[in-house]
Amino acid sequence: MKKLLLILGIILCFAGSLFAGGVIKVGGLFALTGPAAHIGIAQKNACKLIFEEANAHGGINGKKIELIEVDTQMNPTKALLGAKKLVEQDKVCVIIGPTTTGSGMAVKPYVNKMHVPTFMHAGSDIIIDKPPVKYVFKSPYRSSVALGKIFQYMKKHGLKTYAFLYSADGFGRDGYKVAKKLSPKYGVKMVAAESFHRKDVDMTTQLVKVKDKNPDAIIAWTIGPAGGIIAKNKKRLGMKQPLFQCHGQCDPIFLKVAGDAAEGVLMPATKIYVADQLPNSDPQKKKILHFVKIFKEKYGYYPGTMVAYGVDAAYLVLEALKHVGCDREKIRDYLENKTYGYVGISGIYKITPKDHNGLGLNDVVMVQVVNGKWKLVK
Repeated sequence: MKKLLLILGIILCFAGSLFAGGVIKVGGLFALTGPAAHIGIAQKNACKLIFEEANAHGGINGKKIELIEVDTQMNPTKALLGAKKLVEQDKVCVIIGPTTTGSGMAVKPYVNKMHVPTFMHAGSDIIIDKPPVKYVFKSPYRSSVALGKIFQYMKKHGLKTYAFLYSADGFGRDGYKVAKKLSPKYGVKMVAAESFHRKDVDMTTQLVKVKDKNPDAIIAWTIGPAGGIIAKNKKRLGMKQPLFQCHGQCDPIFLKVAGDAAEGVLMPATKIYVADQLPNSDPQKKKILHFVKIFKEKYGYYPGTMVAYGVDAAYLVLEALKHVGCDREKIRDYLENKTYGYVGISGIYKITPKDHNGLGLNDVVMVQVVNGKWKLVK
């Protein structure tokens, strides 16, 4: 009996020494149900994987990282209530998410007021470009960067006019405003614009309206199944113009929904789907391939662009926790001042006090669907 107690004591001492200081609580706002669930679940899985890997190596100075998840359902009110729960009840020191722009804008004033550093996955520029943004960061490219990549490509290939189809939500409306303002700088003109609801199952009416304008190209600005539906509707109408999708569509859902209509579609994207096509000199290649490997081993499927955004937020938060621990002000200061040049999955982040995203045109690649697979456009 004494020997058994001694062994148990040793085991408890070892466990106590591994995570001696309790836990570090990280909040996660993810759209786990609702229209953006396929994105939110993948981002949650990415964050869990990174923190589990850190815990397997001893956590943060002996403290285990605990990811506390809240389902926003892609609902701004639920996102705000979730943020309040994480801050006031769970006492998290940092938040990752939410997934979408509407939820992000609902949460932003609260986390700024409560001084809680928050690394969002939302794509719109307004998440960080509309004050105040002191405690808010975001991992996806700005819409202006993704659109800049598209307009850069259009200019190079002599495409001078375009029609803009966008979802009637925060992300879509922001993209429309950015496109209208930005495209003239590239010598490209918007000749038609039509909106739709993200849950719509047919955009033929919108496409028929823009068809009469005979644009050189069409840009679809939405995430989720709607992008694939637009591709199918366009093909059915016999429209031959190049179709560009936004920077959140490089995902299996798009290929599944669009089917053979995906062939030839172009979009700005992270390098995650074309990592094996990168030169060995690319500073991101090794890290991307490692993450893809461990993600596929854990979850059994290939991580997409939206997963890349999720994992970058987790990696950057982890870097801050390693250096400053669970101190909200120090985490915020570290993210803003000490992560410049961080090599991530989505790009090389150059975060500064004036830019809480830090990605630019050089971090984005253009990809095209060729024979049902993603091909790097060089």
